[in-house]
Amino acid sequence: MHFSVDQPLDVPRSVAEQALVDPGFYASMGDTGAVGTPQVLSLDEERDGVVTLRVRYRLTAHLAPPVRAVLDPEKLTWVIESAMDRGLHQAKFTMLPDHYGDRLECAGVYRFEERGPQRSAQVTEGDLKVHFPLVAGAVERAIVMGLRQHMSEHAAHVARWAAGRP
Repeated sequence: MHFSVDQPLDVPRSVAEQALVDPGFYASMGDTGAVGTPQVLSLDEERDGVVTLRVRYRLTAHLAPPVRAVLDPEKLTWVIESAMDRGLHQAKFTMLPDHYGDRLECAGVYRFEERGPQRSAQVTEGDLKVHFPLVAGAVERAIVMGLRQHMSEHAAHVARWAAGRP
């Protein structure tokens, strides 16, 4: 399933990009909606304009019975590996499940676009493939719906984080 999410941000593009590569941003997030507090696993400093980051996430949302029939909620953790290219204002990402790695594939790109003097947007495009007979489509739709919700919560947190910075 191909997906695209255009998430407006109430901060300049440079601030949104900085949040993506700041471990303090992730530590300040706490549990947000369907996702627990992110854990930064590694941050490789900028090299040739690119910052690489690995962040672990944990699903905390309630799952519908058909989904729980094939997925253990305790095993719904994953790592997002991203490479933020500051010159291109984008980050390529790959989702690496800690469990069910043979059942889920997801990769794409986050683009940061200017939308005015103090506004920007994070446009995410990617491809998601779930390998679960009979329920794959429902699981893919649920994941994309959760992604949209998470990005909305993420946008609000970016604005709060930016307001608290010196």
